[in-house]
Amino acid sequence: MNQPFEQEDTVDVSKMIKKAKRKTTIRTVSLSLVVSVAALFGVIVGNQYLTSSSYERAMYSEQLMSQISGPDQVQTGQVNFSSFLNGTLQTYKAKVIEGVLVPWADQKVNYTVLPLPIFSSMGGSTGQQSVSLPDENMQKQGYEYTRSYNGLSGQREMMFYIPGVNYNGKILNDLPLLSEMDSDKKVEMAISFDKDYSLDEAKQLLPSELNQTWYWIDTYDDRAFYDPRQDGNGKQSYATPEPENWVKGFGMNPSEPTEVNGKRFLDALEQGRHLKGLYHYEFNRIYDYLKKDKKEPQESDIRILGVVVTGTAKQLQSLSGQPYVRGVTLGAVVEKY
Repeated sequence: MNQPFEQEDTVDVSKMIKKAKRKTTIRTVSLSLVVSVAALFGVIVGNQYLTSSSYERAMYSEQLMSQISGPDQVQTGQVNFSSFLNGTLQTYKAKVIEGVLVPWADQKVNYTVLPLPIFSSMGGSTGQQSVSLPDENMQKQGYEYTRSYNGLSGQREMMFYIPGVNYNGKILNDLPLLSEMDSDKKVEMAISFDKDYSLDEAKQLLPSELNQTWYWIDTYDDRAFYDPRQDGNGKQSYATPEPENWVKGFGMNPSEPTEVNGKRFLDALEQGRHLKGLYHYEFNRIYDYLKKDKKEPQESDIRILGVVVTGTAKQLQSLSGQPYVRGVTLGAVVEKY
């Protein structure tokens, strides 16, 4: 008598179990989907935050480095390319020669969130476009190096000679070139001094009609590196001048012309040391060299090895025969308009 009811109960229980399983499956799938979406959102937000922080650090490092390098250069723009846990900061720079802009650098710097190695130059990947070309007169005189030209503008790049370093007498003097050009041309030149001077002394050395735009600082903690040595062919090899994209110094900001002093240079070193960014080693090296055995460097510890000046070709001829001039190299040359 009870069999039909027992079968009906069994069917109902079976349906309930299947319904419960479907609910469990739907709940599990829904929960997994929610967790996955939340995790993906978290990864996206986390990556954005981390890469943004790394980008800001890289950008700040570049800004600080630009304060102690790049004679007469200003930043004209930048673009950030970010991806997962890394990115590339691209900056554009120009020179300002007597109020005239000259395209100069398209530079890329890699940055990463994780402490992964970047197989490139110290501090990232830089793209200073320089082209070395032979000079007939230099070849005739036995120079062991060539001139460099900027790959974006075609302008000459300046070179600097460290006081006391033996260049085997091969030191350029480009002052005679001034008489070969239009006297109204706007000219940039690098003056390498015969010895190091204080900033105040350097300012008083040069003719007043020349604009002193950038000062080259002594940051050379290993002078022995520049000593003559035997090359692999048994010949004596001598030092070559410092290209302008290697030297360190400071100058006036064209957008904020104020009295030039060394405080901004020292402040940039201090901030660069604490930032621990792309150029941390270089900031520390220069800082330690300047302070010697003191707690921190002072403006009086800054020694000037040379200066970059601008003016007309006629005005710069006043540098001829000056006893403090060891070497003179021509940089960018522009028209007034």
